[in-house]
Amino acid sequence: MKEKSPTDKEQIIKDTFQLTSARYLSQGIGFFTAIAMRRFLGPFYMGIWSLFKVIIGYVPYLFFGVERGAVNKIPFYAGSGDKHSEEEVKNTSFSVMFLVSALAGAGLLTTALILRNHHPKEVIIGLCALSIYLILNSLCTFYRLLLRAKRNFSLLSKATIFDAVINLILIFLLVSRFKIYGLYMVLILVLFLNIIYIHIHARYRVRFGIKRNRVLSLMRVGFPITVVGLLQWVLGSLDRIMIAKMIGIASVGFYSIPIMVKSYAGQLSGFGTVLYPRLMEAYGKSQNLEEIKKYVTVPTAINAYILPVILGVIFFIVPLLVRKILPKFIPGILAMQILLLEIFFASCCAQAYYFIIAMKKQARVIFIVISAIILNVIGNYVLIKKGYGIYGVAYATSFVTFLNFIVLQTYAMKHFAKAKEILFFLGKIIAPLIYTLIIALFLESSVKIPNMYIETAVKSFLLLVASLPGLLYINRETKIINLIFNMLKRPKS
Repeated sequence: MKEKSPTDKEQIIKDTFQLTSARYLSQGIGFFTAIAMRRFLGPFYMGIWSLFKVIIGYVPYLFFGVERGAVNKIPFYAGSGDKHSEEEVKNTSFSVMFLVSALAGAGLLTTALILRNHHPKEVIIGLCALSIYLILNSLCTFYRLLLRAKRNFSLLSKATIFDAVINLILIFLLVSRFKIYGLYMVLILVLFLNIIYIHIHARYRVRFGIKRNRVLSLMRVGFPITVVGLLQWVLGSLDRIMIAKMIGIASVGFYSIPIMVKSYAGQLSGFGTVLYPRLMEAYGKSQNLEEIKKYVTVPTAINAYILPVILGVIFFIVPLLVRKILPKFIPGILAMQILLLEIFFASCCAQAYYFIIAMKKQARVIFIVISAIILNVIGNYVLIKKGYGIYGVAYATSFVTFLNFIVLQTYAMKHFAKAKEILFFLGKIIAPLIYTLIIALFLESSVKIPNMYIETAVKSFLLLVASLPGLLYINRETKIINLIFNMLKRPKS
């Protein structure tokens, strides 16, 4: 009997689960890769690589948002059935990314020739290797862009794991023997193998060709998104910058515990990545707000009821791990527990943000993020001066992220809901967090067992039991838990 095709809701859950799992597995492999690199290279060569990473980090901004515009426009035209425009956008974005990267690579080659007698050969050869890396990276980035825009999250997940595994293997094979030169070989080989892997499985066809009107259209959409991304990076870095400047480097070290947890817990929900192309495709098909408003409210509600439970368990488990494995970082535990609030609200922002992009009002988000940066600077400064240290910074950061969520969600929902509906929805989102926070604080103060492992296990179990009503409610409303269990039980074809 032929297996029934999954519904759109089931496919969204499957894609989100696959992508999130692939990201975590990739990060786990990356942990060992990072250790191996530092062991094989040593401080001097790692310093060179760190400087080269700065160059690599700035290259995407040279595209002026073309690649981000493509992620927006390709699913939009696919939904509207305009295959001609979809192809033109695909070919134009590919051509611009390739051309810009080739010009940047040529610039690095020229720089290497000019500086060849003034810098160590490791640096000069590295600049030459980077010139090739930039071109290959543009091709690999474009392929991943297409996988996302065309909703091929299964292959995107596999490619993410493939990249991590190949990188680890080549680091051990080449960097262990050839040091920094081995790393240069790894950079090029990993990208080349990634391109081959995705091409074999996806078979996307592109042609070189630049349409001026398409470039301008992509930039109008993508450049504000790029600016928002840069501003969000500034917002996310403010806490460490101000701690280093006003408190000291040692405190930045303590604060690395909440940052580490944030880097992992922040990826708990892949809804934003998975839903964005679906949202654009649905809007391109109907141009009807009623058809896409569910992308703003349903995933946010699911996050609101499931994330607090996971973050509550982290609230109990991470302190145990820090005390047993990293006792020198114990002062960072409370800051981590406070910053869990920031993780929650940041995870709930994505859907509203993507909706605003669909409405072509992404420039409005620039003002919102700039306001958040100013508020965060003021909040951090005041609380540090009052003597609250890294805990004050964590409070200020969490509060500003909360305000950012309120403003983004309200602005998005104003397009299809009245003020009373918006207030009710916001209350519905915040209520599970407050409930979980009260339970967690109560358990933290009242459950005392001599054995730390047993105490942590008991607290986590009791929190899960207390969270069951909320989980049952959101499952009744969305069938999310049923869908996850059905997906896990379904045999692979």
